[in-house]
Amino acid sequence: MNAALSLFNQFNTRWFQRSVGWTGIEIGCHEVKMAQVCKLDGRWSLSSIWTIENPVPYASEGKGSLPDRTHGIRASFDWMAGADVFKNGLTQFFTEADNLNALFQGKKCAATLSDGMIDYRELDLPFSDLDDAYPVISSEVAFDMECDPNELITDCWRLPKSRSRNESSAYAAVSLKCAEAEQLSKNLLTLGYDCQVIDAVPCAIARATQMMIQDNESITLAIDLGYNQSTITMVQNDQPILTRSLRSCSLISLLEGIARIFEVSLSDAQTLLFQHPANDLFNDSEQEEFSNPLRQRTDAFLHALSYEINKTLEYSRRLLHSVAPERILLMGAGVKIPRIAIVLEQKTSIPTQVWCMESSLGQWGSRPLGSFAIAAGLSSLAWDAP
Repeated sequence: MNAALSLFNQFNTRWFQRSVGWTGIEIGCHEVKMAQVCKLDGRWSLSSIWTIENPVPYASEGKGSLPDRTHGIRASFDWMAGADVFKNGLTQFFTEADNLNALFQGKKCAATLSDGMIDYRELDLPFSDLDDAYPVISSEVAFDMECDPNELITDCWRLPKSRSRNESSAYAAVSLKCAEAEQLSKNLLTLGYDCQVIDAVPCAIARATQMMIQDNESITLAIDLGYNQSTITMVQNDQPILTRSLRSCSLISLLEGIARIFEVSLSDAQTLLFQHPANDLFNDSEQEEFSNPLRQRTDAFLHALSYEINKTLEYSRRLLHSVAPERILLMGAGVKIPRIAIVLEQKTSIPTQVWCMESSLGQWGSRPLGSFAIAAGLSSLAWDAP
């Protein structure tokens, strides 16, 4: 190899490492979302996205159907963690996607398990030093997860002082069983991906928020509208400072109600909801409000969500003395609900928008980019790597 070509390869490698992120992979109970971001001249863009829906359908419900919640959150880890299930399920989707390798550059990835499969919690403890707080946090998590602390991978850190109250210090902790983390990494490796980080959803939410909101000092209330739960995360200075997980505001609960009314499957209920004309779902006619059962269910869901938002804000004002957020940022599968940002803004009186990257809108057209926010946040971890 001559000197000029060697120099070009060194430059190309350094440019590639600086400008293209890892492949971000969000693995949920009902779908897998992948995204890769680029950063050039300080501007973020989505270079690649991919969705794998219903990767391993439950046999009792048929191929392509949405499993219901009776299987349980922890049980839903089986389709992803079990080597045989993972191989027979996800692998066939990767194999069928001939252009997947062309879409995503590099083999390093960062992953998360959504729908509550990774334990994330925030604690107020009378310890100002992390070394003193860690054993207490580790023991509490192990007790709740009914295992030995040595069976867990637990990472914790101090939250900003604005999050602390009285004389205590606020900490955040992420935990996953060692066996599950090892199994996930091995299975991703069989698919050709070298997993560098397994992250928690609130942390990925914060990174996705930072990619879109330039004013780090302001507070953003970011909401991931997931299938098995919604996650409300208050973000400031690129960090999650307050997080609540809401099982009562899950997308599945909305779909179950729609399925009962129309006597259809969950998958058909999802089609009804996501593909319903926005003007019919939310218009100003009072008569339509009472005669349209789809609107009734959706409006009730958004009313419950706005109630939980107000509870979160009241808590932050009363106990944390925090200022009101300047905006609500929506992400996750629920952003596909027609006009959801407009209706939620009307209910909360807080400016509301769906996560997106303006520089990527022309590239992806009408695709709901907000559903890839967490995967994009995972992709950006490449810039934190040494």
